[in-house]
Amino acid sequence: MELDERKKQILGAIIENYIETAEPVGSRTIAKLGDLNVSPATIRNEMADLEEMGLLVQPHASAGRIPSRLGYRVYVDKLMKHYELSNKEISKMKYFMELKINDIDNMVQEIANIYSKLTNYTVIGFSPGNNKCYIKNFHMVPIDENSALLIVVTNNNNVKNKKIALKNEMDMKAALRISNILNEKLVGLTVDKINLSKITEIQDEMKEHSEILMQILDFVNECIESLDDSEVFSKGLSNLLNFPEYSNVQKAKELLEFLDNRNNIQKAIALGENKKVKIIIGDENDVVELRDCSVILSPYKSGPNGYGIIGLIGPTRMNYSKAVSNIEFLTRHFEHLLPDEIGGGHDE
Repeated sequence: MELDERKKQILGAIIENYIETAEPVGSRTIAKLGDLNVSPATIRNEMADLEEMGLLVQPHASAGRIPSRLGYRVYVDKLMKHYELSNKEISKMKYFMELKINDIDNMVQEIANIYSKLTNYTVIGFSPGNNKCYIKNFHMVPIDENSALLIVVTNNNNVKNKKIALKNEMDMKAALRISNILNEKLVGLTVDKINLSKITEIQDEMKEHSEILMQILDFVNECIESLDDSEVFSKGLSNLLNFPEYSNVQKAKELLEFLDNRNNIQKAIALGENKKVKIIIGDENDVVELRDCSVILSPYKSGPNGYGIIGLIGPTRMNYSKAVSNIEFLTRHFEHLLPDEIGGGHDE
């Protein structure tokens, strides 16, 4: 999607003004900024074009425009300027982060708690434990026309089993096929890597027995969680209530309850497993409950092969530039605070 320079300026100005005020932005407001040197009428025409391109939305006939999810994406990818943290901001973050906490889980959570207060966003993430659990093998065995036995072996060589209720009778051939699908798609995955796209793949292949998939996944989660000592956390949940987007009590309650659940947080951070900051805007999120939010995720190194993730959750009207600079600084500096054997301790 190509935008000329004027459209880029107008789109950027609207988004930055909306981030600051949470109010729809009109042409007169943009004209008063003084950088464009064009009339409100010209700006209105450009805004209409941006709306037609799907980058702006007009919530009411008499209102100004607000950014769409696509508008935010274009802004983040092409228009957003790098936010330079001030010396005061850096000093404040370092002061709070440089705590003498020996236990890695407590250290991560304490810093996340402080970070939620500094940014006014909700902070989520996980700190790696010593025993990251995953399934090593699946085996499905029919019992009778109404049930089958699912047997799983974890990487810790623990064997667990569960009786699965069936709607359609399953013969040995079908049971072997399902076992093969589960082994192909899920073996070696930690619970945070079992995302919506992976579940959809399995559902498509299981066909007539796809209705038992949720029973299987619930059991997988149960097996992994009982043996996995990584720590999942959320801090500053009440920060969301400070934003006008969550003034609806029922909407806020549902989101807070969702984020108060370990499994849900694992779903939210599942997309953050790469080596750089990831920004997930609104309905880009596989997690339905987070499609009115934006999530910014950043991994940090923890040991030779381990990693943790810290993320921010806020409204789509998030100050992305400042949030990205903050979280990049946090994870980079946090690695230096970790003991050498955990993953940090290298020089600046």
